[in-house]
Amino acid sequence: MPSFLDKLKSGADKAAFEADRLVRVNQAQAAVRSAQRDLEAETGALGREVLALHDAGTLTQPELLATCNKIDGLRQQVAALEAEVERVRQEKAPDPSAADVEPAADVPRPVPPPPISRTVAGAPSAPVSQGGTCPNCGSPLRAGVRFCPECGSRVEDV
Repeated sequence: MPSFLDKLKSGADKAAFEADRLVRVNQAQAAVRSAQRDLEAETGALGREVLALHDAGTLTQPELLATCNKIDGLRQQVAALEAEVERVRQEKAPDPSAADVEPAADVPRPVPPPPISRTVAGAPSAPVSQGGTCPNCGSPLRAGVRFCPECGSRVEDV
């Protein structure tokens, strides 16, 4: 019958083996990742050389020409998208002073209805808008609102 110390030594040997195996697996995986990076770098270099030949007009292999032509289309698409990004970056906010034009004198202005009060049991009474415009900023108001959605002013007197 194996003694307690023999069992302990056997368990320690197994743990040491597993730890060593894990270290070797990690080292092998690191070597695989390094080789994959090198492969990708060399593949990219090959692709750049083929594209340089295509751009120079000296590439003659039809199977490579088809891929290079697809890349040309993608280059044009990227250029168009980059131009759109730049166009959006150059946009200016609308000038708010241009929107503050007074309506013509012959255009009738709406008259806002008087406020109404609603009371909820146990709650203090607060006026509620029936619609119209905000007295602070002039934005149109929906019926029943207590605050202007544009400027946040209380609309008790609308």
